This record gives sequence, C-alpha cells and structure tokens, in this order.
Amino acid sequence: KELQTWAKFGCFSRKPKSHARNVIDCRWVVKWKWEKLPDESKRRVIRARLTVRGFKDCDAGTLASYAGTSQRYSQRIVASEATIRGWDLCTADISKAFLQGVSYEELAATTGEPQREVNFYLPGGSVPILRQVDGFKDFDPSREVLHCDKPGTGLVDAPRAFSLKLAKVTEDICGLRPTAVDPELCVRHASGVLTCILTKHVDDLELAGRRELVEWVIKELEKVFGSLSVTWNSFTNCGVRHIQC
Repeated sequence: KELQTWAKFGCFSRKPKSHARNVIDCRWVVKWKWEKLPDESKRRVIRARLTVRGFKDCDAGTLASYAGTSQRYSQRIVASEATIRGWDLCTADISKAFLQGVSYEELAATTGEPQREVNFYLPGGSVPILRQVDGFKDFDPSREVLHCDKPGTGLVDAPRAFSLKLAKVTEDICGLRPTAVDPELCVRHASGVLTCILTKHVDDLELAGRRELVEWVIKELEKVFGSLSVTWNSFTNCGVRHIQC
C-alpha cells in the first residue's frame, strides 16, 4: 500500500544504475496503531512507512531545510479571533503530506536552483512487492534504481517542497495572504473585514472564520491533497488542547 501511494503521487520512476548519481538507501518504519472503522469500531493495523535515509544525501549539507511551522502566538491569535467574533474553530490534517509537495522540476523552476538528482534502492526483500505496482512488473534491482521525481519522506527538502505547494493553494486559490509577522499565519479579508484566519504547522492546519468560508477552504484543499481529517470545536493541535462550547 505504501509503495502504491508513492507511485500514485508520482514520487519515483525507474532509472538505469549506470546513469544514477547520489544513490541512497532507505528503510521501512513500522508502526502498530488503531484504525477507526465506519461503524465506529476499531481494528489494529500495522502501517509501514518508506523512509529515505536523507542524512546520506550527498547534497544534504547545502540544502535549505525550511519547514512551515507557525509561531505559538499565531495559534493564540486564531483562538482569540474565533472567540471575539463567535467563530467555530477547526483543525485539519493533510495525509501523506511529504509525498504531495512540488516536484524537483517545479522546485527548480520556482527557486531558480539547479534541479536535484536523488535516487534510492529498496531494502532487501522489498523488490517482489515493488513488482506488484503498475509500471514496475519487470523491475531489475541489479540494473536499475528508483529515481525521486519529487522529495519523499526522509529527504531534507521534503518539508520545503510541501510548504511551497500548500502556499500555492492557500494564496492563489483560497485568497489567504501570509502576514508580515509570521508567514505561516494567513488571513483573508472582504472589504477590509477579517473573514478567515489560518495557521500552518507543516501538515496540521488550524482554521477559524465564517463557517461557510472555512468549509469552502477545506474543499479547495481537498481537491489538491485528497480527503482531510477535519475536527471541529474540540481537538488537540500542536500539543494544545482546544475545547470550544
């Protein structure tokens, strides 16, 4: 399932080993967790996350490692404005965020930096699983590696690539402008009146505003990033428990 997710988001492609530079290994990070089912019951599942060992990246020392994290006072401003204006608070989580950033080609075009070359190979025993993914049926690990078309989980520039894509959606589509005091605190005005406010903490968002407008923002985000996990009025965001009554 994890490899299919990487393939669905266009994170990797096949490349001949002889033409590959900057080849890194990776590992599976396994987590046992409870998953909620539609009937409200739970089942225990094992989630395997593929993580590229980014500390072995040849270019790691020269990369910008920006991650979009809002300041604590920005989160307090959101709660304060919601209270003053009688708005509902909500939190939204973007699934598989680090696989949904901009591609290396888009990153180079946006920043003017040289396009990155990153490749990796799977741990032993994983190639038969990879061959079950469309387009990799005859993958030969002795002659090929997996080429990163966009930064994947574990790479230093993955948070930056995701932050750039998220900013495109919130600014260009949703009309939420970053503030000068904190670029991860974004606001939207109508005729000079505040109508929506949002903080970004990598893939965790906290929103407040006119209910119909917040729901529209969430729908626009879901068009790009898929279904979001949204909780209203009672939630924990960045370690702070919010209870609104």
